[in-house]
Amino acid sequence: MDELRLVDPNTLISNPNNPRQTKPGQASIRQLALNIRAVGLVHPPRVRELEDGSLMIIAGHRRTEAAIYAGLTEIQVHVTKVDNGLEDLAAASENMIREGMTEPDQWRAVTRMREELGYTDQQLCMALMITPAYLRGLTLLAKLHPPILHAIEIGRGPDLKERRTLALSSLEDQAAAWAEMFAESVEEGEDPAGYRLNAEDPDDTVNWRDFTWHLRQDEWYARDARFDDALAQKHGVVWTEDLFGQGGEDNRYVTDATAFRAAQEDWIAEHRPEGTLAIETDEYGSPLRPQG
Repeated sequence: MDELRLVDPNTLISNPNNPRQTKPGQASIRQLALNIRAVGLVHPPRVRELEDGSLMIIAGHRRTEAAIYAGLTEIQVHVTKVDNGLEDLAAASENMIREGMTEPDQWRAVTRMREELGYTDQQLCMALMITPAYLRGLTLLAKLHPPILHAIEIGRGPDLKERRTLALSSLEDQAAAWAEMFAESVEEGEDPAGYRLNAEDPDDTVNWRDFTWHLRQDEWYARDARFDDALAQKHGVVWTEDLFGQGGEDNRYVTDATAFRAAQEDWIAEHRPEGTLAIETDEYGSPLRPQG
């Protein structure tokens, strides 16, 4: 059972595994502090008593900081005896259910609970109140260049569609494209691949449409093909599963345009009605009709 105690918020110790690594802005803390002054601290932070008697925050770092900002010298806290594994799940679930935790912080918390604490995706979805699709979307972040993650953290990152396109290219290719884009934005001797957008400069942004276009890798999906597995094998089509594709669809794809085209043309030659003609299309998909 939790115990309710009255303590000085200045004495509480931060959790080194706090999933919210991105610090909230001062304006956010000030707003919460004003609310605390008006109505009090509605939800006491949750803490755990350490061996030396000090109290470590499990959930409520932002509330604690706002209480200190509001000038409170005493606040109520819930002292719990939960084990370390449940601490991480409780801290992450509280932060992710509430608005404000950045997606990279959510992804880091989910990764820690998967890899270090052994939680399954089903357990995470149930505890964090998120869908499997949302969890897959967070997993995309593992395939993005770190400065792109920073852009997402400050609200200037690519949308989900653009993230999917970026994730299909290697981290090395993303870094090279990033370095080319910001070659003139860094001091001499600095690596432009590590350049991070200036959060204080609203004009320091990226045209993600152009950036993703530069890295775009075309995929041809099995759901659009007419040929079967025998023709695919004959022409060297090797399918790759798109783990972030839509549910209920055949999300296998291939990036070898020559092999896909050869298999498709083979199928057309076999199934085209007698007396008909197969014609090419232009880059816009319009048919290139032969003369006459």
